Amino acid sequence: MTLKFAAALAALAASTAVLAANPNPPSVNIDLTLETSTDLPSYSFAQLDTRKVDPTKSFNDYYNFHLDGVSDVSFSAISDPLYNAAGNVLLKVAVFDSIKLAGPNDFLGTGTISPTLIRASFGFKNLAAGDYTITLLGHAAGKAGGSYYGDLGVTGAVPEPESMALALAGLGVIGMLARRRKVH
Repeated sequence: MTLKFAAALAALAASTAVLAANPNPPSVNIDLTLETSTDLPSYSFAQLDTRKVDPTKSFNDYYNFHLDGVSDVSFSAISDPLYNAAGNVLLKVAVFDSIKLAGPNDFLGTGTISPTLIRASFGFKNLAAGDYTITLLGHAAGKAGGSYYGDLGVTGAVPEPESMALALAGLGVIGMLARRRKVH
């Protein structure tokens, strides 16, 4: 066995041991893929897989997504507390400390966290096209750690009635001018 091959094998074994020792890293950075709804073509969604957090550990998680056009966006993350059979010992729960959305043109928005700290959410209307990142900060508060899951919903923005009226008025003026030119 050559020395380079032995070194590569040792590095692989060490990295596998680290992953086995900590299957729930303190931070994740995941690209979300939006799927179009079969029932509502203007609605897209992405679901977050269950994220597990080790006992007494914090998490600093990033979820990235892309908008092709102006859209309305909603997001929620939920932690379901798990108690023992008697209901007096909290076994698993992830507690949210902060939720943020960052995007193009220095956009930065914050969401709300429920009073019980186990639900984080936000909703924004008319977000510009571009790349966005959701940041979730929190910690596990249960004896056995915690977990959360979530979903992202995106709907193509619907124009305001005033915008539609203005567009129709503009088309009417253009039509009137075209007719006037044709007559003369």
